Amino acid sequence: MPRQVASTPVHKARIGLLQMAVWENERDMESGGTRTFRTVTLERSYRDKNGNWKSTSQLNVEDLGGAIKLLEDAFNHAIVRDD
Repeated sequence: MPRQVASTPVHKARIGLLQMAVWENERDMESGGTRTFRTVTLERSYRDKNGNWKSTSQLNVEDLGGAIKLLEDAFNHAIVRDD
């Protein structure tokens, strides 16, 4: 059975309350060898009614400009750097 090894983010960036991370995970393949998979997380921080910090993947319309910039940064780090 294939085994997946988790890692820590290889790249992070923040704009205001938005934060993005690029992750690399290596997975042992059934056919032998390993393969690297990249994923991106994008979250917005907010305070709940008790003042505690939380995070969500839901964005406000006002967050879209920052989200686009962060996703472009993730694209450049995860995809363009391999070319």
